[in-house]
Formats: sequence, C-alpha cells, structure tokens
Amino acid sequence: MSAAELARASGVARATLSKIEAGQGNPTLDTIGALAAALRLPLVDLVAELAPPSVRLDRSPAPTEPTPSQHLLTRVGGSGMTEFWRLRLGPGERLDRQPHATGTTEHITLIAGSLSTGPADDLHDLAPGDFISYRADLPHSYVAGSAPVIAAVVMTYLPALPDLPR
Repeated sequence: MSAAELARASGVARATLSKIEAGQGNPTLDTIGALAAALRLPLVDLVAELAPPSVRLDRSPAPTEPTPSQHLLTRVGGSGMTEFWRLRLGPGERLDRQPHATGTTEHITLIAGSLSTGPADDLHDLAPGDFISYRADLPHSYVAGSAPVIAAVVMTYLPALPDLPR
C-alpha cells in the first residue's frame, strides 16, 4: 500500500505520514486509530511491542503437578489467520520447511515421542508436554527421535493488508 493510498483511506495527511515514517512525528491516538482502521488492524497492533523472542521454550511441568490443572502456553492476538494442525512423524523422520510468510509463528506442544524442532540453525529437543514457539518465516525443521511423534501445531499469521480502491 502506498502512502497516498493510506492517506486517502485513513484521512491522515501524507505529510503527517511521512513524518511518522521518518520517526519525526508525534501522532495522537486519534491519528494512530485512523491508521489502524484504514489498515483493518486493532489499535494495539500498531502500539504494542514488536515480535517476541525468536524462540520460546517451556518444559513440561513435573508429573506430580496436581490435577486438574490448566497452564496457559501462549496468547494469540491480532487479526491474522490462525491454523491448528496435528503433526505425525515416524521414527527418525525429518521435515525441512521453507520460510512461511513474514511474521508467521509456530507454537508446538509435543504429545508423544521425542522431537527436535525450531529454526534450522537453532533446533531444540522436546519431550512429551514441552511447548516451543518460534518464528516460522525462516527455514525450520522437525526431526523425530526413535519413537513415533504426535504434536499439536498452531500457526499464526499476520493479517494481510487490505486491497483498497485505486
């Protein structure tokens, strides 16, 4: 989307957009809100901190954890698409994946087996119950150990920019 298209869709002057882009502006919340609306994004997506660390790994709690119990692994926000997958690999199988769209993140909970996964240059070994989250807009891999693997995979994508009338 060009600056002219964004200015037209948001009602924000092109000069104001140029200053914001150059880091010289001090936009009001109304201005940021107008930009968010034009981009069809929640306001928080424009003012929140940028991406989380490239890899987040949570080890499964000890088997002595009382039941019933719940543990929030991650919160998925924004207005992009979210996909839920079941991954199965045979013993020793390996999947090497090319980068997904910019901003894509994978969140994986290992259910059974042992799995090494993560960005291709930063694989982490998981045991059942472990959770990992990493950027998937880089080459990444899944490598099964000596037993079959079952994992739950959630993929989150950034929202696509809207097509605006020209």
